[in-house]
Amino acid sequence: MKALDLNSENKKTVLLIHPMLSSADGMKINIADNLGDDLRYIIPDLSAHGESIDKTYHSSKEEARAIYEHLKALNISKLDLAYGASLGGVVLLQLLEYKDIQINKAIFEGCSLWQNSWIQEFFMKKIFIKKHRKAIKDRELAVKRMTRIYGEKASVMADTFIAMSEESIINIIHDCSFVNLPMLSEDEQRKCLFTYGSKEFDLRSAKKYLPKNYPYASLRLWNGYGHCTRITKDTENYCMEIREEF
Repeated sequence: MKALDLNSENKKTVLLIHPMLSSADGMKINIADNLGDDLRYIIPDLSAHGESIDKTYHSSKEEARAIYEHLKALNISKLDLAYGASLGGVVLLQLLEYKDIQINKAIFEGCSLWQNSWIQEFFMKKIFIKKHRKAIKDRELAVKRMTRIYGEKASVMADTFIAMSEESIINIIHDCSFVNLPMLSEDEQRKCLFTYGSKEFDLRSAKKYLPKNYPYASLRLWNGYGHCTRITKDTENYCMEIREEF
């Protein structure tokens, strides 16, 4: 696994797992550069993203295993913060299965919690594959549409989408429609914070599944925001609030 390891001399360690179409560099710019230089950052590139763009994304379980092995290779057994956005949150849930990695705080931004959503998977595959093929034919239109949602840096996201294989897209959609929720103790749940834009679709899954599966976890809403949009549209304040959590 390819990953950034920033400020390795610092004791407090933060793991940042990016959302779909972002990258380790995107997490560095939007999160690490605004949380403070007194922290060590481990920021992996998931398969089909960033420096791992040439690799096929197979599953969140496989990605979590790769991150786990990377942390162990670095002799990291404690994380002061583990943060995952969207797809990164789904991967982070699988990382929680490894109990020999102590996580003091886990923050999930816009993380899907959908269970066995066959209909959602069917329609999302059709929509994303159609958009992918259009993006390949018309890059400028893809950049324009993503910029409208995520701001000026969205051109990199568009290029990632274009370079991604249809197999990776299908596997990512499956993972976000059939999320595996690990068993967590009350203490582990209390260390988890799930945050969502008030306008986003995945908030519905949180309201449905959190009370049943993680009743001791915290839920926070970003009023007026869509899926992961506060990360890029209100970066400084967003990171200040994240920093206050650990």
